Amino acid sequence: MRKMSLMFAIRKELRKLNDRIDAKIIKGETYERESKRHKDLVLQLRRLESEASFARTFAFASFLF
Repeated sequence: MRKMSLMFAIRKELRKLNDRIDAKIIKGETYERESKRHKDLVLQLRRLESEASFARTFAFASFLF
């Protein structure tokens, strides 16, 4: 899976997960499992975004030289 499509899928899952967490908060239920999954997804997304940012910087630098 390409990085961009993976990032899109992670963002989509995060939106769904946030809705599920919100519903559980409103109902007064625990959401420990969802919060752990949310944390893992956010870390994965940040890692992918930083790799993409580094690649863009490297591509621009190689263009200059």
